[in-house]
Amino acid sequence: LYFEHRETVQDLQNTLLTQILPNVVDEHGLDKAARERAEEWLHDDLSIFRTLKRHKFTKAFALESLRSILIWRLSHLKAQDPDAFPPSPLHVLPPLATDILRRPILILRLANLANLQRDPREHILRTVEGLRINLHNINASSPPESPLTHPVLQYILLVDMENASMRNFVRLNLDLLTWYIHEVSPRYPGMFGTVFVINFSWTQSGIWTVIRLALPESVQYRIFFPSKETLHECIRPSSLPRASLPSLDEEETSGASPSLTDASGDNTAGRSARRKIASLAHVSPRSQYNPFYGYPIGPRPYSLLPASLPYLRHGRRRKRDLIRTLATLWWEKWRSRVSWTVSFLFVSFCVRWWWRQRRNSMFLIRGEPH
Repeated sequence: LYFEHRETVQDLQNTLLTQILPNVVDEHGLDKAARERAEEWLHDDLSIFRTLKRHKFTKAFALESLRSILIWRLSHLKAQDPDAFPPSPLHVLPPLATDILRRPILILRLANLANLQRDPREHILRTVEGLRINLHNINASSPPESPLTHPVLQYILLVDMENASMRNFVRLNLDLLTWYIHEVSPRYPGMFGTVFVINFSWTQSGIWTVIRLALPESVQYRIFFPSKETLHECIRPSSLPRASLPSLDEEETSGASPSLTDASGDNTAGRSARRKIASLAHVSPRSQYNPFYGYPIGPRPYSLLPASLPYLRHGRRRKRDLIRTLATLWWEKWRSRVSWTVSFLFVSFCVRWWWRQRRNSMFLIRGEPH
């Protein structure tokens, strides 16, 4: 798809560099450094392609959107010292750690969001901009004699829920999430592909319920709650750090997970593979991977995807499912005591019945005439 529309991307770049950018420079009185930053972004053909794809390859709409993004970048992304920002909770795994589609892997530990500054908007902007530059460097680092047959257009995101609580999410409130969806995501379209939520427990379902309210439906379709086996179908076990999946028996990926600034480097190309993500239709209602613990789930109705977001199978939380779950949990907790109590009562009843029968027999024997 990228090579099919490559000429359109080059035409857009040429128009932006020769016509749009000079007008924007004169209109806003930009200095040399700001112009160089703008030119660097305009030479990123993958960003141009993602914007073109977002507008369904309509050149006029894409050009208008790119112009507005250019002006937005000049007003929101200023040159600053990267050391001025605290470490990011978002980590990029080493270049060789990819999924089966050769996409780089990001890990977001939700519990670390509490370490962010009070208003981390600028920090988030810098992080996403660094991810864009990293994708550009991955594709530019391939040698001319063996270029990438399929450019790397997206990341795959692993959201680690271990030790996460509602308190961590309150720290990153809904206003900040809404701001990212409406302000940042349209300026960086299509950078994130599949999102896997790992180490998820039913006790954290409240966090997912709150987050789901702010996510558009197009994003919800890309979020999955995989089992370990399903995750290994999409990502090789050697590419996953044991810190995120402690149950892995394989060796840990060599080297610690670097920060965003250390993630750029060579990316070994290979044939891309295509696999479907296993459906969650058969996940048990009381499985730890079920975001609606106690209620049966399945793929979203009428979805054309091979595996869509987990969805309440009956469209609502039924009382009968709640009663069944509570009864099952009660039985699992008190089963041994109930069994011993019933056994004791049964034995007591048998002994009492035997004793009564024996006593009645003795009375009958004593009452017989000699």
